[in-house]
Amino acid sequence: MLQMRGIEKQFNQNPVLKKAHFSLHKGEVHALMGGNGAGKSTLMKILTGVYTADAGEILIDGQAVDITSPKAAEALGVAMIFQEFSLVPTLTVAQNIFLQREPRQAGGLVIDDAETMRRARAILDELGEDIDPATPVERLSVGMCQIVEIAKALSKNARILIMDEPTSSISEAEVERLFNFVRKLKASGISIIYISHRMSEIFTLCDRVTVMRDGECVLTVPCSGITMEGLIEAMLGASAGSSMHWQPRSHALGRQPALELVGLAREGHFSDVNLAVYPGEIVGLAGLMGSGRTEIMETIFGLHAPSRGEVRVHGQAVAGIRQAIGAGVALVPENRRTQGLVLTHSVLDNFVLPNLQRFRRWLWVGLSGALAEVRQSIAVLRIKTDHPFKTVGLLSGGNQQKVVLGKWLARSPRVLLLDEPTIGVDIGAKSDIVELVRQLASQGTAILVVSSEFEELLAMSDRLVVLRDGRVTGTLDRRDIESEEMLHHAVQA
Repeated sequence: MLQMRGIEKQFNQNPVLKKAHFSLHKGEVHALMGGNGAGKSTLMKILTGVYTADAGEILIDGQAVDITSPKAAEALGVAMIFQEFSLVPTLTVAQNIFLQREPRQAGGLVIDDAETMRRARAILDELGEDIDPATPVERLSVGMCQIVEIAKALSKNARILIMDEPTSSISEAEVERLFNFVRKLKASGISIIYISHRMSEIFTLCDRVTVMRDGECVLTVPCSGITMEGLIEAMLGASAGSSMHWQPRSHALGRQPALELVGLAREGHFSDVNLAVYPGEIVGLAGLMGSGRTEIMETIFGLHAPSRGEVRVHGQAVAGIRQAIGAGVALVPENRRTQGLVLTHSVLDNFVLPNLQRFRRWLWVGLSGALAEVRQSIAVLRIKTDHPFKTVGLLSGGNQQKVVLGKWLARSPRVLLLDEPTIGVDIGAKSDIVELVRQLASQGTAILVVSSEFEELLAMSDRLVVLRDGRVTGTLDRRDIESEEMLHHAVQA
């Protein structure tokens, strides 16, 4: 039904896809796997018209097609269900399904709400889903929202559905419901590209699996013809059995924990997390997307209130952002562009924001003192910028990340929380950040780090805590981990 042949794509002369290929049969669930940066997202963005390929061809039903925009993809029956839903919470299920395509009354000026409701009910009935189309989306569970997203795609006559990490934030019961729903779609002839890091799901649900690595499709096999070990080896390639170079550190750790989580829980996200990080120690949280990694970090920092339990910094309970910052906790968030920086402001402005009290002189900011510190930070962190007044949104991803780090390091944090600290940065900036983290730990900072790249976790961490479905399932000393493959097995269970 679908063939993608010899697909190539470059960004700034950097090849992201190298003659990638992918095929999909009618009524097939085909898994697409690979580590971060393997090229999965770029390949799917080309299929959905977000990007245009530099070379290669796409065939649907044997005919070459030119997908130059999302509308062109939609017209060909291609739709993608993203991790972040495109639903409007305050609108009803029916209004969301037909948003921007609402049936109109005679004259075309007035939306026909009754017809919208009737058509939505017909689609949901055909799918065998008992969802009231008059229900506001904000009242639905995450699993129900996914089904509404799929109904929305099918209302546009989608024949190829791309599902991106569909189980990352739903309960076990909703996972089983979603699987049954996918099987129904498959039986009706809908073809599904299923993107997931959870190998157990791949073997449960999918017919074939394609593995991508370094912009290439390195393996396509029936799921019945490969083991978990084979998949891990294909994903890691030559790095299987090895890892980014780890340097054992000999400095003494503090005697009392700098950070303690005591029975910490947040309803629907994680539960009963007990964890201690000592001064001078780097602890990695290893888990798949949806395991509760980011939610734990945000709760420690006070962005969310826990349902139960306590966060302690140097023995004192803290709650809320002000107390956390006051106790010396800093968070480098997962998404620097929306959570870590004000992109339209300068490097200097972003540096000053969390340090305003230090630089404030009555009603003004002491510019000379702030400039001196930001210039020192630019030099120490090797931030590539013309000057401190440059708009931070114009910097590269790696340099933006260094600005986020720099503004918090100016506060000399006692506990540093790093959520995906090297995501979207080049290899040079990544090495700089990893080395900086090691230096901070050697100076006595307690560091808790989350990363989807296990190679990175192994390079930095003294100890790894394994998370699965919001619970701690094990703790591993870095010296006992012989390879990246071993960590994959621990996380996948």
